[in-house]
Amino acid sequence: RDGNSDIYVLDIAKRKLRRLTRHQAIDTEAAWSPNGRYIVFTSDRTGRPQIHRMSITGGPAELLTHEGRENARASYGPDGNSMVLVTNRGKGYRIGVFYVDSGKVDVLTDGTLDESPTFAPNGAMILYATQRGSQGVLAAVSADGRVKQILKLHQGEVREPAWSSRSP
Repeated sequence: RDGNSDIYVLDIAKRKLRRLTRHQAIDTEAAWSPNGRYIVFTSDRTGRPQIHRMSITGGPAELLTHEGRENARASYGPDGNSMVLVTNRGKGYRIGVFYVDSGKVDVLTDGTLDESPTFAPNGAMILYATQRGSQGVLAAVSADGRVKQILKLHQGEVREPAWSSRSP
């Protein structure tokens, strides 16, 4: 609204837009917690992109991640304690799982440009986009990192994978 990247919440029933963050930093990539009480987002308010959490009722933003060059694109797992995110620890952009209660990040992939992670509805698997040569492809990794799979496509590129919340 004012040219700065902040996070807003829209109450659809009341048709009211409420500003949640108000900071000179870039606040972006917001995601809801499963219980609907928090929003996590990426912000460079510490000098580099990191994950922050904020109550939807307002108040100060809490810095959740601090390790690595960058942590971004977080979204909660269905358990409400884990989040999948993109992390850069100096060897490229990789997919990790962040545990809210311990602050620990488990890096699950070893690509250089892994992005757009999303938990399966049951929390067991994570879909993400990665690069093979110059092509964007779909990949999956188990939440514990033990199973990894590139999912073959006959044509097209993958950028922002998403799970369906229900079966056909």
